[in-house]
Amino acid sequence: MKESRQILKDPSSIILAFVIPVLMILLFGYCINFDSSYTSVALVLQDEAPAAHSLVERLTGSPNFHCTRAAGHDDAMRMLHRGDVNAVLVIPDDFSRGVESGAGARMLLVSDGTVPNTANFTNLYVQSVYAAWAQERGHAGGIAVQPSYRFNQAAVSRNYVLPASIGVVMSFIATFLTAMVVAREWERGTMEAILASSASRTEFILSKLIPYFVLGMGAMGICLLSTTLIFHVPVRGPLWMVFAEAGLMLFSVLAFGLLISTLVRNQYTASLISLQASILPTILLSGFIFELSSMPQWIQAVSYLIPARYLSRCLTSLFQAGVVPSVMWFNTVALAVSAVFWLGLVFLATPKRLDQ
Repeated sequence: MKESRQILKDPSSIILAFVIPVLMILLFGYCINFDSSYTSVALVLQDEAPAAHSLVERLTGSPNFHCTRAAGHDDAMRMLHRGDVNAVLVIPDDFSRGVESGAGARMLLVSDGTVPNTANFTNLYVQSVYAAWAQERGHAGGIAVQPSYRFNQAAVSRNYVLPASIGVVMSFIATFLTAMVVAREWERGTMEAILASSASRTEFILSKLIPYFVLGMGAMGICLLSTTLIFHVPVRGPLWMVFAEAGLMLFSVLAFGLLISTLVRNQYTASLISLQASILPTILLSGFIFELSSMPQWIQAVSYLIPARYLSRCLTSLFQAGVVPSVMWFNTVALAVSAVFWLGLVFLATPKRLDQ
């Protein structure tokens, strides 16, 4: 109750929880764009003629593609839905005939629209590879790549950016909210009274987490309303699942901020550490902006400690495609493990006596 009253009397906490999320969502929504140089493609080869196999070899040898042969159209679409590939390229059974006759050929490219720039670049890459292949073989006929976008049919970048950015915003806000609460007790001299009271270590930790968890969920609601009402990003998954995933991540990042506050015991230092430890790692290693697969292995290993990595993927799925079990289960379990890990560290770091 004391912590809750202190929040109400401290306007900075209210501003941090409700004003900054809106400003950050607006910033991400208007200012961020992406480029792509690498994509994973599932190939569906319905033409067994030499010309079609020659093109497949050219696509497989391109540095811009990681090609996987699919057993059929349905198998390829399942791979796209699970997120195993970024696009599906279908080479129809009349491809070679159209190329040899000079009338031109058609291919169907089905892309994952949740990452619009990757989808657009994939279309350009396919056309450029075909153009080089056709020039080498002396074919004059053109190619008609018929693009189709799944999950984000309009291929609007904002529909991918904003759901993923919510994890980044929540990580920053929640870490900063709790990064100074224990340090404030030490600076004001009230920690001695708390340690002398009958409150257990678990009760003390919960008293610091629960008010800011409620505040964080309110900030999540603000982010969701801003994303859907201002930028008209659709939500295809159930809202309760959106908040459940956000709640799991909040336990992790609130505990991380509380750990900083417990170890540092100085509000100014704790605020600086929380800024450096939450903003940059979350932005760089959550997969929000930069593709993790293009990073060195040791950096990818570090990224598993970033809770926003898992929340961003859950929210991207829930906003764009709905509930995809293969995506949701892994990232939900990862968020739960992350919460247990950081809460455990806070429990071990919280002192029971003044000399600790």
